[in-house]
Formats: sequence, structure tokens, C-alpha cells
Amino acid sequence: MEKSGFESTREFFDIWLKNYEATYGRLMDMPALGPAREKSEKLMKEFSIGVNLYAAGMDSNINFQSVFMEAMRRMREKMAAEMEGETDPENYKEFYKIWVETYSETFKEFLSSGHFASDMGKFMSCFMEFQKYNREMLEENYLKPMNLPTKTDIDEINKELYSLKKTVKELTSKIKELSEEK
Repeated sequence: MEKSGFESTREFFDIWLKNYEATYGRLMDMPALGPAREKSEKLMKEFSIGVNLYAAGMDSNINFQSVFMEAMRRMREKMAAEMEGETDPENYKEFYKIWVETYSETFKEFLSSGHFASDMGKFMSCFMEFQKYNREMLEENYLKPMNLPTKTDIDEINKELYSLKKTVKELTSKIKELSEEK
């Protein structure tokens, strides 16, 4: 029996991940040495975070592919008897209606499952970690050396500005109270 695209994709991804862990994954775990040790460690961490994001994305894609294959299987079962014989426009309308209902039901089941929520949670966690680390690396390697403000700098300025506005508002109200007392 020939493998479906889903099984082949899962098999390929599993082989890729095992090979990555046996080769590059082990390199990423090695301690960095020398004067550029800190920078090397950060680059290795960034690469590792990127691979985690890729792996989570592939898992999500494979899960969606399996749902798509399940929807196609259900559709084939429902339509096997209906599509025999002569076809007319009404048959195609019915085929379209059943197709939409079948796919909607199948994806609705998947999207409301705990597995989907867990899968998306893992993917979003990896994505946020990747995004945060990239922002830190951008600030450290590009913005700070060029003497440009970083997000951290802007956040600190915003906090200080908020504090100053609040103080001015309080002082203004106290001045107004004192002037009204006279």
C-alpha cells in the first residue's frame, strides 16, 4: 500500500529532526571558547530557537494536513454512491454542498479539540521566544552600536514621561487648591 502525503511528510520530518539533533543539535550544545565566546553562544541559541520554531510550525502543518486528509476521506465515503451514473448540474450543486459541510464539520472538530489548542500554544510560545530573542539581538548588534534608541530605551522614556505628567498634574491641582484657598 502506498503512503499518503501526510505519512510521508511526518516520516520525512521525523527523520530530519533526528538527524538535526544528532548533528547540529550536538554542535549547538557545545560550549563556545575564545574571545568571541559570548557572541557565539548567542548565535547558537538563536539558531536553536529558530529550529524550535520551525519544528513547531512543521508539527502544526502536519496536523492540518492530517485533518485535510481526514476531510477528504469522509467526503469520498459520502460521495462514493452519489457520483456514479450520469451527472447533471444538480449533482454538482449537491456535491458542493456536501463538500462544504464535510470540510466544515471536520475542521470544526479539529479546531475545537484540546490538541489544536495545545499545538497552537506551543507554536505561539516558540514564535514569541523567537521574536523576543531577535529583537534583543537587533538592539544589541545594530541599534546600540549605531547609537540609535532601542525599544528598551523608548519604554524607559515613556515611563519617565508618564511619571512627569502625573507629577505635573498633581502639582497643578495642588496649586489650584492653594490659589482657591486665598
